[in-house]
Amino acid sequence: MTVWKRAGPEPRHMIQEWHAELQRMATGRGDRVEMRTNRYWIAFRSQKQRRAFAEIRPSRRRIEVFILPERRALVDPSGIARSAPRTQGWNWFRTKFSVVGYGKAKAALSLLRQSYMHDARADRRARASVRDRQTRLD
Repeated sequence: MTVWKRAGPEPRHMIQEWHAELQRMATGRGDRVEMRTNRYWIAFRSQKQRRAFAEIRPSRRRIEVFILPERRALVDPSGIARSAPRTQGWNWFRTKFSVVGYGKAKAALSLLRQSYMHDARADRRARASVRDRQTRLD
């Protein structure tokens, strides 16, 4: 069974709306957002940045989303973002949130936009710098 067959009609529609909106935003930046599907998840990927910026796991009634930025780096007035466990999200994605129904769809789109705009290279450099400092102290 594919991820699209397992997803309910409402989650499918929401994901397609998010993709269309992110694609409009990316087009203005000379980029393209690809939607890659697997058996269990859907990835939103920036062609220009050559990286995935969101992993989406839809079910019948809800959507679980993993994004790149850490929770504390996000603007999240709705409060749906949570720290992702290291055992989930390929250890790249630092934040996760779930959406049930259209009530939080706009908040979710806002978080997806922030993940698209997130500079993953700067994040890796900052973590490497902390590791280097810790190594020198040992």
